Amino acid sequence: MNYKISSLQQILDTFQGEELLWATEISEKIGKSRVIVHKYLHELVIRNKLKKIGTAPQTKYQKVSIDWRAHDVNTEENTLSYVPDFKQRNILDAIFLKFSPDGKIMEWFSGLGEWCVSRNLDIKEKAKNYQSIYEHIESLQDDCGLLNAGKAFWKDFENVYLDQVYYADQYKRMEFGRGKLAELTFYGKQSQNKYLIAKSIDMIFPKLECLIAGEKFDAIAITPWSIDRKNQLLKILKSKLQIFSLPFVNIVKYYPNKIAIPQKSLKTRQQRIQNARNTIFVDDREVQNYKKVLLIDDFVWSWSTLNETAAKLKQEWVETVYGFAFVGNLNLDYEVINEI
Repeated sequence: MNYKISSLQQILDTFQGEELLWATEISEKIGKSRVIVHKYLHELVIRNKLKKIGTAPQTKYQKVSIDWRAHDVNTEENTLSYVPDFKQRNILDAIFLKFSPDGKIMEWFSGLGEWCVSRNLDIKEKAKNYQSIYEHIESLQDDCGLLNAGKAFWKDFENVYLDQVYYADQYKRMEFGRGKLAELTFYGKQSQNKYLIAKSIDMIFPKLECLIAGEKFDAIAITPWSIDRKNQLLKILKSKLQIFSLPFVNIVKYYPNKIAIPQKSLKTRQQRIQNARNTIFVDDREVQNYKKVLLIDDFVWSWSTLNETAAKLKQEWVETVYGFAFVGNLNLDYEVINEI
């Protein structure tokens, strides 16, 4: 039997940490027949990617952990023999996720170990640093787990049309690059992978739900996307937001010559402001009935799209506009470096 690498990896990706799964559970999660799943599970056991726990008919499967302790970093004295305490292990298992250059998912504490090995870094030092960054970010979050980006936003714009701006998470974690949510959202968008997109939305949804429940919005607005994709992140989120029974403001993107210019392709803030100001329009007869609107975007780089879209909403007599983004950057460097 020829085994598809993508299907083998899909099965591996269903395992979270050291959890045990029945073949039936895996079949339901990935939407493949139990017969096919059993064949792939057998192959993964042979390849030492999974191990069997128990005997039939009570057999479960578990992912084989990477033995990163077997690698040397620099010298024999600096081997990866570090075992974290319970709190640190729990934190890193929950928050660490990176993608390797070949698309492999490195997550949990073992993923951090693998990431350090590939860069010849000291796992003990980097685990401590990553935890410090996480705890600093956590200290900045409000009761909904959101980061208030208002101060950073307001100092960079002469005319501000947003009344509040929130991020679900920090985009960059200093030397470690993108955090877990940013990594999932970035590669979910880039690859159009429905599984990664769903994981990204699952991470932000409780925070968004808390914000919506607390602020009593009249409507939700989604920033329009420049490039139409089969699996559009914000479109999938919009479908899930239907449970709140709030109307959606119809916002459109229009290019005079039908040449879409994505925001990320523009280098300066002024170019991005011009792009948003001249291509985004509110096309909704009901918008004048909404006094308070939640405006949602995925990545925030220059804030131009959020701010200019908020301006268009206020031109239609919306009184209050809150901005929300999956991820954006606050300047952590000074405070976090001092903590570390």
